[in-house]
Amino acid sequence: MNENVFYVDAKSKIVDFLAAEFDDGFSVKLQNRFLNFFPLISNYQEEGKKFHPKILFTDAIDTIVKHLPSPIKIEMFRDDNENMFDSRVRALIPFCERYWCVYIEAGENYITYGLLKNVCSIKDRSLEDVIFGDIDLRDKINDKVSAFMIYAYTRWTVTMRALNGRTLNTNFALDIMGHSDLDNEVAALVNASFSQLKTTAKKLGDLKNMFHNMFKNVLKDIGGTLCVVVDKDFEQDGFLSDGIWLKEPISISKLFLQTTNYSEQKLISIANLFYAMLDKDGITVVDNQGQIRAFNVFVKTDHKETGNIIGGARKRAAYTVINSRRRDVIGVYFQSYDGEIFFAPVKR
Repeated sequence: MNENVFYVDAKSKIVDFLAAEFDDGFSVKLQNRFLNFFPLISNYQEEGKKFHPKILFTDAIDTIVKHLPSPIKIEMFRDDNENMFDSRVRALIPFCERYWCVYIEAGENYITYGLLKNVCSIKDRSLEDVIFGDIDLRDKINDKVSAFMIYAYTRWTVTMRALNGRTLNTNFALDIMGHSDLDNEVAALVNASFSQLKTTAKKLGDLKNMFHNMFKNVLKDIGGTLCVVVDKDFEQDGFLSDGIWLKEPISISKLFLQTTNYSEQKLISIANLFYAMLDKDGITVVDNQGQIRAFNVFVKTDHKETGNIIGGARKRAAYTVINSRRRDVIGVYFQSYDGEIFFAPVKR
C-alpha cells in the first residue's frame, strides 16, 4: 500500500503569507517556482557541502538598500520571466557561506537576482535584524516596499520574516520537538550572560548584539554545542572542574573600551577563539558578566536521572547541569546537530 503525505497546511500558510505581504499579489508563476524550491532551503547541498542560505524577496531592492547603514549590492542576473529561477538561485547560494544574502527582485516585467551584504561590525545587528527587526526602519519603508526573507538555521525548520512583522516557521519534523525558536533561545542565553555586567546601555547593547550574532552563526558553522552560564563568583569545588579553566577569564566587555579598527580585529579574533571553544567536545563556560571562563569541560552524568533523556551524551550532560540545583549556576544552552535548541535555567 502506497500512501503520499503532503505538507498541504504548510503550503496554504506560505501562500497566505505571500499574499499578506505583497499588496499587488505575488506572481503565481514565481510562487510555484518558489514552492518547488522551498523544501531544499533547510538542507541545501552541493557536492556534499551544506549551505544555509538567506534569500531576500522584494519588489524594490534599491529602496531597502537606501535605508541600510553600509550596504553592498551586486546585481548578477536580469531576466524577463521566472524560467531561470532554479539555476539563478543555485548559482548564488554558495556565496552565502561568506555571509552574503541572495536577493530576488520581482518587478512588473522582470526579475533580477544578486547578492546583498551590510558591511558592519561584529557587534552590530545582522542584515535580517536591521531590515525586519528595526521598527523605525520598517515604518519608513513598509508602505513603499514588499519584502520577506527566508532562511533555515536547522535542518527541520524554515523561517520566513516579512516587513509586515509576520514570521512563519515551517516545520518539517514529525513532532514539535523538531522546532526551536532560535532567536528566543539565544536571547535568553545572551540576557543571562550579561545580567550582572554594569556598563552603559550602548555598550551593553553592542555586547548583546555580538553574542547574539555569534550564536546564530554557531549552528551554521559548527552544529552541536553546549554552553553553561555561571555566576560571576563561581568557584570550582569539583563541579565542572574536569576541563580547561582559563587562568585569567577573557572579558569581552573590555575590548569595547577601544574604538579603533584594531579593536574590531580583536573582537573578530576573540569571536573566532570562542567558536573554536564551542566546537570542542564538552561544555564551554561563561559567567553572567560576559566573561569566557572555561572550555572542554565535562560532568559526570547520573544515568538514573538522565536515563529517560532522548539524545546523546551532550544532552545528558545538559540535563545533569540543569538538575544540579546549584545556585551559582544560572542556566544551560544546548544545541544539537539535528537542530534542537534550548536555553534552560538550572532548577532551584
